[in-house]
Order: sequence, then C-alpha cells, then structure tokens
Amino acid sequence: MLRIRHHPGHRHAVPSCLAAWALLAAGTSAGADESDPIKAAQTYRRSGQPVAAQSDATLIAEAEEFQVSQPGWQARPWGTNYYAATFANSFLSRKAYLGAPEQCDRSAATIEVQVPAAGRYLALVRYEAAYRFETQFRVEIEQNGKMVLDRLYGARDNVKIWAFGEKLKKEHAWPWGAVENMVWEGHDAHVNLEAGTARLTLVADRQPDNAARRNVDLVMLCGDAEQVARRIESESYLPLDGMLTQAGDLYLKLRNDPGGGQTTLTVNPGGEHSPYWVHLRNWQPKTLSAGPGESTEWVEVGSLLDSLNDGQWSLNPKGTGTLKFALEFGLRGPDGRIETIRRLDNQTGDVALAYDADTRYTRRVRTAGEILHGLLDYLKAQPVTGTAPQRTLVYGYTFDRREGDAKYNAAIDEFRRLFGLAATQQGNGGVGRNMPSGYIDVRGVPTAKLEDYCRNLHAEGKADQIAVVSLGDEIGLPAPPAGDDAGFRAWLGGQNVPAGTDPSTLSYDPDPKAAGGNPVQFYLSRRYARHYGILALKQRTEILQKHLPNAGIGANYSPHHHHAYLGEVAQWVTTFREGGMTQPWSEDYIWQLPVGSQQMNFINLDLLRAGMRGKPHLKIHYYVMPHWPGNTPNSWRRQFYGDIAHGMK
Repeated sequence: MLRIRHHPGHRHAVPSCLAAWALLAAGTSAGADESDPIKAAQTYRRSGQPVAAQSDATLIAEAEEFQVSQPGWQARPWGTNYYAATFANSFLSRKAYLGAPEQCDRSAATIEVQVPAAGRYLALVRYEAAYRFETQFRVEIEQNGKMVLDRLYGARDNVKIWAFGEKLKKEHAWPWGAVENMVWEGHDAHVNLEAGTARLTLVADRQPDNAARRNVDLVMLCGDAEQVARRIESESYLPLDGMLTQAGDLYLKLRNDPGGGQTTLTVNPGGEHSPYWVHLRNWQPKTLSAGPGESTEWVEVGSLLDSLNDGQWSLNPKGTGTLKFALEFGLRGPDGRIETIRRLDNQTGDVALAYDADTRYTRRVRTAGEILHGLLDYLKAQPVTGTAPQRTLVYGYTFDRREGDAKYNAAIDEFRRLFGLAATQQGNGGVGRNMPSGYIDVRGVPTAKLEDYCRNLHAEGKADQIAVVSLGDEIGLPAPPAGDDAGFRAWLGGQNVPAGTDPSTLSYDPDPKAAGGNPVQFYLSRRYARHYGILALKQRTEILQKHLPNAGIGANYSPHHHHAYLGEVAQWVTTFREGGMTQPWSEDYIWQLPVGSQQMNFINLDLLRAGMRGKPHLKIHYYVMPHWPGNTPNSWRRQFYGDIAHGMK
C-alpha cells in the first residue's frame, strides 16, 4: 500500500487539505500568476520608500528588499538556500532572502526604515547558521548622519537564539543531523534610535575559513525587549517566528447587497504550515459588519496571515436575512496607498481561500475552487502512460467535499481518479475496485471499548469494507508501568535466566543508567518490556481481526527515531512475527536527514519484509511523500518504484 501524505509526526501535524497546499507549492506551474516574486521583491521599494513599522514597537525589513549597491549580495527565492523543506525550522519570511557567496569583496545592500518612536531597540537578524561554518556579515545602522550600530553577525562564536528549546548558545548540533539551522541573533544588540528615517546596511566581506554562504532572511528592530526575552524563554519550538505575519500588507472590505440583511463576517487567522500551528501568535479573529447596501472601510487583515509559508484561510458570514455580499481585497504598497487586487462578488456563504506568504509580491488571493481547477488543468496537461494502480491501494489527503456543490465535488472525484486514489469510505470519489479500501484510525478508542466500536461497524455494514486500521502514528511499543516487578517476575518464570541468577531478586528496571550495576537485570528488563509491548498491541489486534476480516492492522513507524535510517528489530520484525500487528508500515521521511537517500530508506522495507517471513498475505503500507521544496519529481519516482521493488503492496 502507498500513501501520498504530509507527515503528522516528528514535530508536525496533518494539514486538512494537502492538495490545496500542493498547488500553492507548485506556484506558477499550476496556473498561478506568472510574475516573478523575486523581481517584485527587488522592485518593491526601488523608489526609496522606507519600511513602515508594523506596530509602535516592531519594524521588519525583508532582506530581499534591500538594494544592492556593491555586487555580491543577491535576492533569491526560498528553495535555493541551505535549509528549505516541508517541516520544522526551514522557512523564510515571504519565501525569499538575500544571499552572498562564501567569500567576496565587500558587498553592501541598504534599505531605509521609518522608526515609529524614539527608544531603545533590539537589532535582531534571522539568518542561516551552517553548523561548524562561519556565516559572517555586518549590520550597520545610520541615523541623522551618525553610525549608531556597527555589529558583526553570523560568527560561530556569537551567541544565537536557537529553535527546539535550545535557547541561547553559540552553536548546536541537532541529534538528527546538521540541518534546520535557521537562527535569530541580536537578543543583546541594543541600539538607541530617534523617531524618523534610518538607514540599514548589510555588509558581506571576506571571512575566516570554514566559510559558508551568508543567507539573511530579515532584520527586525524591536522596542519590546520584554516580549523578545519572554519568547526566547517560553517558546519551546521556534522562538520569535510567531512575530512574523503579513501585518500592514493586506486589507479587506465587506460590501453587503442591498437585498440582504445585516451581515457580519468573521475573518479567521489563516491556516499555518510553517510548521503547523505551533507559533505563539498574538492574533485574534476580526469581524466586519455591514447593513443592506452598506460597505465597510478597509480593515487590516494581513496580521492574520503567516509570512513564512502559504496556507488556507476561511471567512465565515452570518446574517439576519438572506446572505449576499462581496469581498474586496486591497494591498497596501510601500507608499501607503491601498490598491484593490481582487473582488469576489455574489458570495452567499462561507468563503474558502488560499493565501500566499508573499502576498505583497504575488499580489493575489485565490479561492479553493480556483486552486482545485487550476491543479486539474495542470495535471490533465501532463502526458500519462499506463493505467492507475488497480491492486495497490493508494491513499491521499485531498480537498474537502462541499455539500450541495456538484461541480466542485465532481472536480475532486476527477482529481482522485487521476491519481488512482482509493476511497477511504463508500461513495467518497475513489477509484472503483473489487476489493475493500476503507481506512479507519482507532488510536483514540480504548481497548476496553474496541469490541463495541467494531460491532457498530458491523451494524453500519462497513466491517467487510475496511482494508486498513491504524493504531497510531510514529508509535513505539507500549511500555510496562514503572515498578512492574510482579509482571516481570511472572514472565521470568518462563525464561532461561543465566545460571546462578535468582529471579525473585530481580526488579523491573530498563533504565540504561542502571545497566552497569546489574547488566543481567537490565537485559532481562528490556526483553520483558518488548514482550509486554508486543502483547499489548496483540490484544488490540486480535479484537480487530475478529470483526474486520479484510483489514491489515498496523501503525506508521518513524524511520528516524532511536537510530536514523534503521529500525529496531524487536519493533520492526518481532512484532509482526508474533502477531502484534498485521500490517508493516513506515515512511520515507528520512530524506530530510543529512545524507539521506531513497536507497537508504529501502533498508527499512527489507526489515519489514523480514517481519512478514512466512506470512505472504501481509501487505507493507508505506508513505511516499511529495514534499516541497527539497523533493524533486525524480527522487519521488525513485522512492515510489524502489518501495514497490522492496515489497510495498
């Protein structure tokens, strides 16, 4: 079995509409605006307009908008930098940056900013700090003819703000490899500024070896040092990134139809993918209200949208009568004027939109319907050979169906047919097969209630249609309770313990720290823990097998826990040999780890095949994930066909 899937584990969660995000990722390849966002970024302030503050205390200067006065620096798109991927700490504000080579003669890039109020500011810079490499550059700030800051950033010896709870330190090596090294620096870089314009300059020059490229995302002048300190201390995932929104860029008007009643529109914060919903935000939904024939003034809504990646956006109306309204979207330029970029007329209900992280450059807002139909047009224009899989079940998250919208739902069905996606429920638009294809997840169903859950499936006529049952995602084996000496000793009664060992003197203690003092006890405790975990899974599996005769029962295994690229035998092999579960299941996520390759990932399929030995009816379920950026069509194809060659069914 194959699943096209965004990864819900390892610091992440599942998006509700993979296909919509896939098109956002595709950019111009699927009917999107043909303009060049990088060119738009460089021309955005070419007339010299200063960067306006987002608030009385915060001003953000996007590095790609700096004007290069001495060659070396170059504005470039996200995906050409070191750390660009689907998850975690690998995103750039407005999907662009300013980069300089490892070594160059002095190169300078400048921008004017409008300081909102006199005060003491922190000069914070977000950039890539390649592990064990120098990424040095200088930040200069001039105001009223005086140099008020001239500071070196990016040196290995500089203290930086690190992600994932590492807080303040000079350098850090992640256990999963030297990746995701997006950092902030400047928690102690204070500068006194007057209200009015100031000039920021980024300087790249010769630097010591080992030298890496200088990739700068943005410069933030923040007068709220207390907030910065609080975020560094309390944001365990991506400190300070939650301050990055499209505030001041996008505006909205509600225009109510003369024949309608009072209409109130709730504008929700956009769905986030950078990564999913973990940022500490200060935003709250906004409401717009208009009577019959009335229009609101422009209301700022960019502060509800992430600037680190694209996403979905829902607007929900309520009214005292018939709903009929129009939405007008405006973009504020660097000169402060708001220009209409999109109008949606004759709206009668909820509005599902897609937004770009770099709206100020792409100048667009799209509907979910436009995303779907644009993706279909793109896919149908591609040459296709052969037929969709008929015996291999292919699952994938797609667009959500809409009640009463036959045209939209037909497009979803066509999209599913193009990929040969299996229906996870009856009548859900999947490719017709004379075989069960239903999919359920029972991780939230306690074992004591699992029998009743299955009986309900029988009553609904679904039991025979279930092909896949998930017991969880990125799970390990269930562990015995701490101090389970009684269970441990009962299990020891059936084991061959080393000569001279009295089982009654042993306690359950799988802590590696205790291994040196009593290695026999540690070894047997670990064996008991694995036995206990397999038995706990088997208890649930046997209940499910009794009621769901056509279902494979498994749980997605992570290929990067404990030992990257190689699963543990007890979980990946013994569990299936002993009937703990019946569907071996893993994923290709390790491509993001250093030196990871499709070929390395096939080892895990071989491990799972070892667990199936003598059980040819079992089917390996494997996630093949079309990440963006970082995963090319060729690498995706290699993974898909290699997985089939190594036993994926």
